[in-house]
Amino acid sequence: MKILHVAKYYYPYAGGMESVVKDLCEGLAQKGHDVTVICSNDKSTNEEEFINGVKVIRIARTGIIFGQNINPGFLPRLLALSKGKDLVHVHCPNPQAETYCLSLPKETPLVATYHSDIVRQRILLKLYQPVFKKFLNRLQKIYVPTENHIIYSQFLPDFREKCELIPFGIKEDFLKTTNENLKWAQDLRREHGPYALFVGRLVGYKGINFLIEAAKNFKQKVLIVGAGPEKINLEKKIKKLGLEGQVELLGKVVDPAQFVGLFHGCEMLVLPSITPNENFGVVQLEAMACSKPVVTTNIKSGVPVVGEKGKTCLIVEPCDSNQLANAMNMIFNNPELKSVLGKAGRKRFETHYMWKDMINLQTESYRKTTEIHEIIAKHGLKKAS
Repeated sequence: MKILHVAKYYYPYAGGMESVVKDLCEGLAQKGHDVTVICSNDKSTNEEEFINGVKVIRIARTGIIFGQNINPGFLPRLLALSKGKDLVHVHCPNPQAETYCLSLPKETPLVATYHSDIVRQRILLKLYQPVFKKFLNRLQKIYVPTENHIIYSQFLPDFREKCELIPFGIKEDFLKTTNENLKWAQDLRREHGPYALFVGRLVGYKGINFLIEAAKNFKQKVLIVGAGPEKINLEKKIKKLGLEGQVELLGKVVDPAQFVGLFHGCEMLVLPSITPNENFGVVQLEAMACSKPVVTTNIKSGVPVVGEKGKTCLIVEPCDSNQLANAMNMIFNNPELKSVLGKAGRKRFETHYMWKDMINLQTESYRKTTEIHEIIAKHGLKKAS
């Protein structure tokens, strides 16, 4: 099949959505499909390249308004690229691209992966809502990674009949143990002792402030991996609480062996997010693939149902550092619980979140969607909205 993916950004731009789009597109390309991605550049030039069998077209960005990219050349390029494609796949939220996709010919099958509602830009959402509903009406399929994405969405309950569950999956090869990453894990344990791990962007909705506060209630270390605008504020928080020797900001870890070693050496992964901006938490899959327990929060998104409460993970209420500390202490002080949760997490990963399964499910859905679309077009039937 010839498939056009429409994304906000694409690798090497780093983010949860970008990670999913990259893994999906590369998997489709490996199965022999012709895959093209159109997305915004993060600078004012157009760029084209092939990355692991995927053609990536980045459209020049001239500015940002309300968090949305401004790409004057996006619409004409989208229309040109969509010609001859069997299917166009949009990754939401992306108001600019969604609006432009309404200009695609009706004979072009259009589907979307619904990563989350628009969370931050409430003013934009109020103005954009009528256009977005038209976009949802236009879609043949809406893919969601968890049922919570439907339950907690402002829009999807009205389009439930179009929704199809395809859990996100990750490539696990890079997470497998090697002599090099095991040496890193051992070195980290010798240097830090038992430690909890956070991996992600240093932004407010990640709830890292509450993780730092929780560290007052245990003696083990917390290693925080990632970069972002909250770094200075987090450093001040650590200093204010006198936790300089206990909570460490490691920055972005680019060495693959060291990054994987951090997972294999830790007692647990902690994802203390406080808002639905965290819509899934792919990092949970990385921990589960490494047989590590997860401590996360009961936010209204897909995050708390990626694992199974009390079986693969412990779940606490958001913005509650005491609950967070209690859950972390349970794992720090109970090696048997750590082992049981970790093994169950690995089993759940193998059952629900394997990369090859995501690709196979997506390919089969594409096939059915295009077949139905062709039948409807052939007989001149009206698609029910």
